[in-house]
Amino acid sequence: MSAQQPYGDNAAPADPRAVRFVVLMTVVFLAFLWSFVSYWAISSRQETVAHTEQVLRRLDSAVEEQTRRLFKMVEIFLGVAGQWIADNPQADPRRDPRFLRLIENFRERTGNAIEIQLAAEDGTLTALGSSVPPVVEALADKDFFRAAIGGDERHFHIGAPQATGPNGLWQIPVAHRLQPRSRDSAALVAAIRLSALLALYEEARMRPNGAIVLLRRDGILLARAPHDERLIGKSVAGGPLYREFLPRGERGFARIGRTAIDGMDRFVSYSVLGDLPLVMAVSAATDDVMESWRRQMLIIVLLASGVSVASLLAARRLARVLNELSARNAELQHLATTDLMTGVHNRHHFLSLLYHEFARGRRHWVPLSLMVLDLDFFKQINDGYGHAAGDEALRAFARAAKGCLREMDAVGRLGGEEFAILLPNTQVAHAEAVAERIRAAVARIAIETEQGTVRFTTSIGVTQTIAEDESVDAVLARADAALYNAKAAGRNRVMARLAGELHSRF
Repeated sequence: MSAQQPYGDNAAPADPRAVRFVVLMTVVFLAFLWSFVSYWAISSRQETVAHTEQVLRRLDSAVEEQTRRLFKMVEIFLGVAGQWIADNPQADPRRDPRFLRLIENFRERTGNAIEIQLAAEDGTLTALGSSVPPVVEALADKDFFRAAIGGDERHFHIGAPQATGPNGLWQIPVAHRLQPRSRDSAALVAAIRLSALLALYEEARMRPNGAIVLLRRDGILLARAPHDERLIGKSVAGGPLYREFLPRGERGFARIGRTAIDGMDRFVSYSVLGDLPLVMAVSAATDDVMESWRRQMLIIVLLASGVSVASLLAARRLARVLNELSARNAELQHLATTDLMTGVHNRHHFLSLLYHEFARGRRHWVPLSLMVLDLDFFKQINDGYGHAAGDEALRAFARAAKGCLREMDAVGRLGGEEFAILLPNTQVAHAEAVAERIRAAVARIAIETEQGTVRFTTSIGVTQTIAEDESVDAVLARADAALYNAKAAGRNRVMARLAGELHSRF
């Protein structure tokens, strides 16, 4: 006879197979959950870094172009002034009213942002026209001046910035040797106000800790936003950018763990201005870039922890997070393809559309027309009425242009006040007619401001793809040439170019 069971022990033992199954499913579920969290952390971090690279590369290209334009303008005017002196050997450039008028016109065109003076072989500077103090102190001792005096007169040499004059105005000096030269007229020295570059860089840099830096090829820091006078003129040739990355290539993207300028961990897009002895670096602080990613990771970890305790609640939260991620990805896609100021395509997306339509046109032998448009004297609107009026002018221009186009056409902002319009399946004659409607519509724009009514015009270059076009670059170059001709002919007009042909219409 078997022994009796103890009183109160009436429950049957649990099925070990069910326990094992529950344990196994729990382990599998938690392993899958945390594997997914780990995968998402890595992939989203990679996406964040990739997006940052795209933004910084585009910003680097835009700022590099603006900087190159400024220095090229200086190079052109120094060349013109030097050629005038060479063509008029009997004239004294220090007193000749024609030469002084040439220099004064240059000052006015640059808004007095650039000053030009005449330098003797011993470094003595002579003001041309306006009575201003020497733009460079102790010029004879400066490396860039010695290099200019002993170098090729076809190139100019850039010096380290100096604070000159009673107000301590920071300027970047540039020297250009005269040929032929004399003891009293050995070189022309230009000085670019540092504030002109800093205004551009400060407006473009990523907030809050992003920086834009202009360097000489030898590592001397010429300009930096945000501005710090203690850093101007210092050498960063020993930093990671010059030691590790520039030797690999003249253009690239890198993460620098400790920058030589401020010691911060940064993502940096850098480029060498090949035709100028300059290096441009645009950066964003790693903490700023990854802050959003860290916040998202914290949310995911908390949600995953909740899933480990309560799977149903965690599932709902995870779905909500995925919806938020989808919305953010859609927003990022919109930001990546749209110019926020005007609402039209940004440069990168517009060029992508142009490449696509160019390839399609070559495959199917259909015509493709391209316009390049520029607001006439846009700088005068910003200077005379303020940047708010300038921004509204850009938006009004975009609205007027889109109002003259078909749904299949595309308008994009290439940068600043320059736009482009793509017209698929369109002959150049029809494109000219559309351009004329746009020109007339823009001329009717009137923007009321406290300083008065803003009116402006546009110059338009038009072209069409031809069988000889081997690349998009050829089409863009032809449209740019037509735009240049339109502006050179007096602006507020449409000019079309097909290969060697050129004609215009008002």
